[in-house]
Amino acid sequence: MQQEISRRERKKLKTKKTISEMSLKLFYKKGLNETTVAEIMEEADLGTGTFYNYFESKEAILKYCLAERVANAQQTLEDIYTSGANATKKISQMLQVVGKTYEENQPLIGLYMNFYRNSENVDRKAPHGLRFKEILSSIILEGQANNELRRDIPPSIINEMFSGILQSTMGSNLELPFMENINHKLSLLLEGVIKK
Repeated sequence: MQQEISRRERKKLKTKKTISEMSLKLFYKKGLNETTVAEIMEEADLGTGTFYNYFESKEAILKYCLAERVANAQQTLEDIYTSGANATKKISQMLQVVGKTYEENQPLIGLYMNFYRNSENVDRKAPHGLRFKEILSSIILEGQANNELRRDIPPSIINEMFSGILQSTMGSNLELPFMENINHKLSLLLEGVIKK
């Protein structure tokens, strides 16, 4: 009986994945508002009514897909946090992971941000919550305790500086590859702008 439940759950997960993948394909091609549930389910080769067994709306698919990608990145961040590396190395690795996740998922993030920017009555809570800042804060405190990072600067300011690297890169109009942009900014923050 346990194996039957497991098989059923696997099938349900596979169906949900199919629906979400076909949805994204159509969203990228036609746009969220222009894509209908019927088109999604035709592309997924499933009955239209099946859609609502898995998602309450097209918008819920965006949130699900983004949350899934964030969860994968978050596990990597947790691994970095518990590693034996020093604080500077951990922070650098974190920015690399978050930056790479953003870069690889820009079309999805663009759809997500566009929908939530243009919608009034939606839950605007981001799917990733505050975990990135929590981990970053813990690493900063660890770095200060180990005398790796300056103690005369409040941890919240250091956290804001590192978070600012990501935000400024995400909004950058420079003709630089995304990760190169992050790496230059990280180098400036860690090593300074003055040539020694």
